[in-house]
Amino acid sequence: MPRRLANLVLLAAVASLLVTGVIAWLLPESEASWLYVTHRVAGIALVLALVWKYAIARRSLRRRGLRGAGVWLGLATALATVATAGLGLAWTAGLVSFDRPLAYSALNLHVMSGLALGTLVVMHGLIRGEARPALISLAGRRAALRGMGLLAMSFLLSLEFDRVALARRATGSRHAGSFSGNAFPVTIWSLDTVPAIDVAAWRLRVSGAVSLPAELSFADLAELPRREATAVIDCTGGWWSEQVWSGIGVADLLERSGVSPGATRVEIVSVTGHRWTFDRSTAERAILASHVGNEPLSPGHGYPLRLVVPGLRGFLWIKWVGEVVAA
Repeated sequence: MPRRLANLVLLAAVASLLVTGVIAWLLPESEASWLYVTHRVAGIALVLALVWKYAIARRSLRRRGLRGAGVWLGLATALATVATAGLGLAWTAGLVSFDRPLAYSALNLHVMSGLALGTLVVMHGLIRGEARPALISLAGRRAALRGMGLLAMSFLLSLEFDRVALARRATGSRHAGSFSGNAFPVTIWSLDTVPAIDVAAWRLRVSGAVSLPAELSFADLAELPRREATAVIDCTGGWWSEQVWSGIGVADLLERSGVSPGATRVEIVSVTGHRWTFDRSTAERAILASHVGNEPLSPGHGYPLRLVVPGLRGFLWIKWVGEVVAA
């Protein structure tokens, strides 16, 4: 394969992996299924293209040696590529998981190495970008056949990986126990630590586009209707668990506070500062759970209240909720 064609295939694969990986986090699972498939196919295409890239890089190193910043940047990019692809393949094959061989999820390491790879690829392209041959020279029949062959092989291998993959959802997450109360894993988004909350002093603030702003105690919440939902929490750390969640409905809370008919967004804010804004229709089908199963939430799982949004990934299920803001 010509050097530039191999480089373009690698660039397209890395770009596809970054875009599909990030967007799939944000979309409901029902809307992201094609992104998961594309992500796996792009990952396998990256691995296959590395075969050609290895031969090209070996010739370049023999000719140039280890002189120049561009060479060292290329080596760093190669290491990040191997780490990202290796972790992705090992995860898919079931060789690593969210709790082995390290206590820290191998999928998180895959994501972090992938983000580093994206940065290195951009830097590598700026330093080592090629002006020749012109792209039009790569549009011939032979290049098209190679590209189609690579894509077809990537798709077929993706199907085979899906066939042998062990107990995982379309997102790649593995089962971590269900209907077990607080016994599912504890993971914390954005490097938060578990806050020490005095529930007697804690208040849930409702503010923004409401006619009756409020600060509600835990006891005040008992006046609202009790809601229950059986929902899967699918953590981006690579595990999933189905549980029965119970608490108050966000819709009931907003109605109690006289939410403006013109409000279109609802922001959920943690006492740690972590926050996310949802469109109003999504927020109003969520609950603020105080219990999982028949147990009060443990501090690590978000006591006294955590957001539960069926169909969205776990990092959007804000823990330790302290404020609801309509806008």
